[in-house]
Amino acid sequence: MKLRLVVCASTVALVACSPAPAPAEDAAAPVAAKRMPLPECSAVEAQDAGADGWKHPDCRMMTPDQSGMAIEARYAPAEDDSTEITVQIVGPGDATLQTLTERMGNTFNGPTVEDVDGDGLTDVLIPLETGNVNTTWAFWRQVAGQKFVRVGEPSGVDIEKTDTGYLAVQGRSSAAEYYVTFYKLSDDGLKQGVTARVALEIADDKAKAVTCSVDEDDALAASGLSIEAAKAQFCAEGPVEDLIKDMQPTP
Repeated sequence: MKLRLVVCASTVALVACSPAPAPAEDAAAPVAAKRMPLPECSAVEAQDAGADGWKHPDCRMMTPDQSGMAIEARYAPAEDDSTEITVQIVGPGDATLQTLTERMGNTFNGPTVEDVDGDGLTDVLIPLETGNVNTTWAFWRQVAGQKFVRVGEPSGVDIEKTDTGYLAVQGRSSAAEYYVTFYKLSDDGLKQGVTARVALEIADDKAKAVTCSVDEDDALAASGLSIEAAKAQFCAEGPVEDLIKDMQPTP
């Protein structure tokens, strides 16, 4: 907040005076409030506070596109020992276009901005919780008019748009097993589909082979595919094939 000090002096006596009235603002063209400067997110890191979890500094980053938008992330303690993160979408004129609010558990990750779904518009991923490896993210998708809509909470270490139109979320189940869950994005949000698992078989303390399977769950049943057909389709998807190649045991 800025304060203006107005001092009036008279050669005869000290008299009260008032600041000049502010000029009227054009209601059709509101002026954005002056924003407090924040450090670039790439220049700051979360700090490990031990039992108190990770502490995040407030920061700002530009979106990697030509829109001129930025995001500002601010953190505050919440009543249930979680952290409230407020992400403001900032327009080129420094005006707040939208405010996204989430509750974070223990995570060292900060928000990221990227074109997750490959539609040419930058989206926002806000971390909610990180386990041993995988992070659960609140996925805010950008739609027309520079608006952001929350579409789901994928969990893993990486999200990739496939050539076949899926969003493939890769995560790790154990030191010897990874999974890739395939999602479809619709107006109703993310719809979870088949999950493929790539595992390294170990015998006599030696890696023997890499296998690919699919989960027999409700998502598989909803797909209408047999387990054989699902395995043939999703074990051949690019992100799964890459895992199979990377996990091949050394001769």
